[in-house]
Amino acid sequence: MSSYEQTAALLKGLMSNLMSTDNNVRSQAETALNSEWRDVQPQTLLGSLAFLVHRDNEATARAFAAVLLRRIAFQDVKAGDNKEDERTVWSMVPNGVHQAVKNELLGALKDETDRGTRHKLCDTISEITNNE
Repeated sequence: MSSYEQTAALLKGLMSNLMSTDNNVRSQAETALNSEWRDVQPQTLLGSLAFLVHRDNEATARAFAAVLLRRIAFQDVKAGDNKEDERTVWSMVPNGVHQAVKNELLGALKDETDRGTRHKLCDTISEITNNE
């Protein structure tokens, strides 16, 4: 079992809270996503989302993971007090993570059968390509 596979299970629970109709639950999930994942372990977050995009059994989860990956990867994160220190999450992770994410996404594109999920996946791949 890969490390991304292990953390993907934890992340999937958080994703279900992000889709909650309860504002408090959703707000807490957004805070956890940013403070416990994006800010602390961005490489694990991106790799695990890519894993879910490719390997989750539910089309809805795969599509949501693709959208989250795209939004988080290219979100500006302030690295210091200076505005010039802002970078994207994608730029902060090592090239090995970039390659692992790309491999998962291309595998997902090859295997995806759900049309809506495929469109979201293509949007994510396009965004990555445009930012390299």
